[in-house]
Amino acid sequence: MKVSLSSLKPKLAVSPMTKRYLALAMLASALWGGVSYPITYLALGLYRINELIALSYLFSTVLLLIASLFHGYDEKSIIKGLLLSPINYAIVYLYTDLSGGVGGLTALVSSSYIIPLIILDYINNRSINVRYLVSAITLLGALYLLFQGYGDSIYVALLLMVMNFVYTIALAGINDIDIINFVLGQSLGTLIISYLIIRNPLVLTLGLDNPPYYPLILALVGNVIPYMLYAESIRRIGPVETSLTSSMETISSLIASLPIQRLPMNSMAWILLIISILSLNIELNRNNAWRKPQLISYYLPMQVNEEITSSPNIVSKSYVTFINPHLMTRVVGKRKVI
Repeated sequence: MKVSLSSLKPKLAVSPMTKRYLALAMLASALWGGVSYPITYLALGLYRINELIALSYLFSTVLLLIASLFHGYDEKSIIKGLLLSPINYAIVYLYTDLSGGVGGLTALVSSSYIIPLIILDYINNRSINVRYLVSAITLLGALYLLFQGYGDSIYVALLLMVMNFVYTIALAGINDIDIINFVLGQSLGTLIISYLIIRNPLVLTLGLDNPPYYPLILALVGNVIPYMLYAESIRRIGPVETSLTSSMETISSLIASLPIQRLPMNSMAWILLIISILSLNIELNRNNAWRKPQLISYYLPMQVNEEITSSPNIVSKSYVTFINPHLMTRVVGKRKVI
């Protein structure tokens, strides 16, 4: 029996596919809370909160309807988006209301929904992912150092934390959805809620009196693009890793807000934010973490000599996987555990 030891390597590298969706999640965070933050702040000088929400989601719904004409409709995905829209409306309303006035308590507590997500991840997988812990601790530490003034309402901060947690868990639990149709249903539901609260039929024509580019830009960078990227990332890499990319949201919002406010100069906070982002890109498998005794697999090609292959009961090629403490022999079309 000839054994090649050159391929005796642990499976530690992150797949290119995982890195791709991690990058998409970071882009979603950068657009969602970063680029849209100063635009929302400027738009509130022209529109009231529900007027701005209604107009931006009107544009979102129209854009997604056009996209669905070419992509195709999926009624189940639209209905699931509609069911999740009340939570989305609450989150959008609170963040719109807080634009330009986010205090340290709100920033810190509202992002702390990552902690129960990590706890749930441990309960489900019986493992503590070191990357998640490092990224969460450094992110929350950076938020504590960056945002000063902790006199804002604890109730609003807790409400945002609960809404973020519920939305993320609900989105992670939704299966078999078409992303475009799901975001279409969510946008339509949010539009209906905001319009019912306004109770003013003239709100849909306000864009004729005020510059319509603010709601249109928010429809793209605050709703359509980030929600599609966020939903797809949760499906591919999970809610914890996707949520931890909010470090990019903080960085992009601070940089994009330079025209309206000064950049915080706390160097330690910036270092922590960078560590938070880098920790998600460590060359480790998502399941490589502190855990209970687990199977550690190595792949070892095995070539069988001609005398053995002459037996009718043994195939000419097979792969042996050494697993601690078991031995698994993989044969084409069969799997046997000893």
